[in-house]
Amino acid sequence: MAVARRVVLGAAAAGAGALGFARRSGFTPSGTGSGGPDTLTFSLWGSDAEVAAFQAVARAFERRHKGIRVRIGLESYEQMYTNMDALLAGGRAPDLFRCDYANLGMYSASGQLLDLSPYFGPGESDAFLPALWEAVCHDGKPYAVPHHTDTTAVLYRKDMFHSAGITSVPSSLEEAWTWEEFTEICARLRKKVHGVYPFVYDWQQTGAFRWLTWLWEAGGRLLDEDLSAPAVESRAGLRALRHTQDFFRQGFVPPNSSVKSAAYPDALFTAGTVAMSFAGDFLLPTIDPALKAELYGVTFQPRDARAATDLGGNAVAATRHTDNPELAAAFLKFLVEEENMARFCEQGVMLPTRPSLLKRRLDYAVRPDLMSVYAEQATALTPAMTAQVAVSSFGRINSVLQDELEAAFVNHQPADVTLHNIADSTRTALASA
Repeated sequence: MAVARRVVLGAAAAGAGALGFARRSGFTPSGTGSGGPDTLTFSLWGSDAEVAAFQAVARAFERRHKGIRVRIGLESYEQMYTNMDALLAGGRAPDLFRCDYANLGMYSASGQLLDLSPYFGPGESDAFLPALWEAVCHDGKPYAVPHHTDTTAVLYRKDMFHSAGITSVPSSLEEAWTWEEFTEICARLRKKVHGVYPFVYDWQQTGAFRWLTWLWEAGGRLLDEDLSAPAVESRAGLRALRHTQDFFRQGFVPPNSSVKSAAYPDALFTAGTVAMSFAGDFLLPTIDPALKAELYGVTFQPRDARAATDLGGNAVAATRHTDNPELAAAFLKFLVEEENMARFCEQGVMLPTRPSLLKRRLDYAVRPDLMSVYAEQATALTPAMTAQVAVSSFGRINSVLQDELEAAFVNHQPADVTLHNIADSTRTALASA
């Protein structure tokens, strides 16, 4: 998403992405509590375009339901979950709130969200991407609606590729560079384009979870199939970690772009510091004004044993103690109606969670010519991948990833030690959930 760095808050502490990061402008804090029998309160953060889209759908809902009002309260992303935790504890939470998929499990597992299963009939879940529906469910019941998603693809500077003699890029997911081919591309850029690093990766701060894309591509897992124990200590885990450590050893990425860095990929890309940037589609509204459209394009993430990608985007949930459960559920269903979802995604430059919309040409406000690549990249996300980051303890696990990956990339901590530490701390996080 685009305009304030996303923050994933673990149950124990706050860390600076949600399933992603972004920059957002500051907002007036939202009102608290339910709004009475004729009013829904809805707490959210967002870019100017997203807020305008939310306001438009709220007004449309009011037109459909005469006499009903939807009162939107705006937060900064950084304060959203801290405030929500306090409001839930004090019984003053809004009826509805926006929540990223990584934090959602923490709320649904603790019984703080409205069970939506009575409001979705048989087969209605089939209208959504399976991986995204999985992300809003706990113990088989939905506790939110999957409003939109975003994912990472590889933006590249056409002028720098030309200087390096790179004349083509993969045009489909099946043709994506292998890890070895991507390494060759980076080596060529390093040699031919002076003063520029080959690429930057979007794992800064709590974007650390995006390292899992490399793990999944290698055929590995963070958690076992039961989601009850760590599975990262594996041959695939070693391959993924050593491969990503090599980015720093070989000078393929700026040394100040590690996990705990404040140097974000969109800024490095627009500044001309790097030739490629692993970046989410939600960043296009930020990148596009800074670069002429003819200067950059997009291609797919490299693949190894398989293709993979990260889970980005947000859901919208109703709180369990809302005074208006029927009305809140009606608004959630209205929010994800096909045309309402389409308009929101077009304005916010995000991907819909309905397969029917992914097959349709949407009129995106920024770089619609690039969005088909992002849409195809998103198909690499599977329910099994989603499930591993939708566990209730993922906030704690992601904090561990920040610390251990930073140690591996910057302090040269051995890969086997790093994986052991991740596994050990993951086991503790799972046990305390």
